[in-house]
Amino acid sequence: MLDRLDLSAVRAVALDVDGTLAGADSKVSPRTVAAMKQVQDLDIPVILLTGRTRRNTMAIAAEASLRSVAVACNGALIIDPVTDRNVAVNPMSASDKATFRALADDLGLDLTWWTEDHMYVTHKGDMYELILELNHEEALIGDPADIADAVVMKMMAMASPERMDEVHDEILRRMPSAMRSLDNLVEVVDPDSTKWHGLEWALDQYGIDPANVLGAGDGGNDVGWLSRIGFPVAMGNARDEVREVTVAEGLTNADEGAADLLERVAAAHGATA
Repeated sequence: MLDRLDLSAVRAVALDVDGTLAGADSKVSPRTVAAMKQVQDLDIPVILLTGRTRRNTMAIAAEASLRSVAVACNGALIIDPVTDRNVAVNPMSASDKATFRALADDLGLDLTWWTEDHMYVTHKGDMYELILELNHEEALIGDPADIADAVVMKMMAMASPERMDEVHDEILRRMPSAMRSLDNLVEVVDPDSTKWHGLEWALDQYGIDPANVLGAGDGGNDVGWLSRIGFPVAMGNARDEVREVTVAEGLTNADEGAADLLERVAAAHGATA
């Protein structure tokens, strides 16, 4: 289906990271970095839209020498990688923090909360290991009682996929803005600070119509923004709800699907291999 898309009409590319830009090892391959640079050299903005930390997002942007703003913490932070300055900071409200902490406690879910500079977990367990795997950074052990006074960018709760299936409806009943980004993970940010809000802000700055944006993602937190652009692509490893709002499917992240997609965009704009 990718061959049917008129990629010459693409004026910007937006990319999720985990499950999309990053491979099965949670790292961005040299081929993918080179493909991002190739597209950017054609004056096509490459915009990162990720749930990862500010530090990790900026490391990816620096490796690819990206100049377009990057959206981290699922939309809570918008950063200019050229100056390394935040252009928008949108933390969670006190009520949302309290609601999500309470539901994690009530349902027996592992909890993490992220400030601008640090990630916190309640203990060294599965959530701690997942954060280390995805972000390549160690979380700090924190006291959930501190959440009320902290400036929190996002919160996540973790359980086995089977347990998450059981409690997912209850989570959404108590917190409708929660997103299931992975089979074992739900996360929440300020409802007005999602990946879509970050992308919309960036496109407004660059004067680009969403109809001319190609985007790729794999998780439930990608549905909102993919459904609003002209060229939404599901990764081969994407969740079903992502496939429902996309017009084509690429290769999996393990097969460097993002690199393949970026190379197709570059070729459609006249770049040579």
